Amino acid sequence: MILETLPAVRQLSSRDKRQLAEELWNSADVEDGEVTVDDTVLELLEQRLAAHAANPQSVSTWEEVKSRVFSGRGA
Repeated sequence: MILETLPAVRQLSSRDKRQLAEELWNSADVEDGEVTVDDTVLELLEQRLAAHAANPQSVSTWEEVKSRVFSGRGA
């Protein structure tokens, strides 16, 4: 197991472990010369882009989204 050869990784916080996993995943894609995206995800993105193109005023700013998400949570 790779973790046995890299004991420092065990000491990372959960957040840092997730970030490391993401960075490793992305670097492998770059080294392979490919980035794979599931067809279902691509279709959903295309639908959302088309919906936005049809009605660009229907979006929320990041500040509005954060306000809705964190309202009442002390954030």
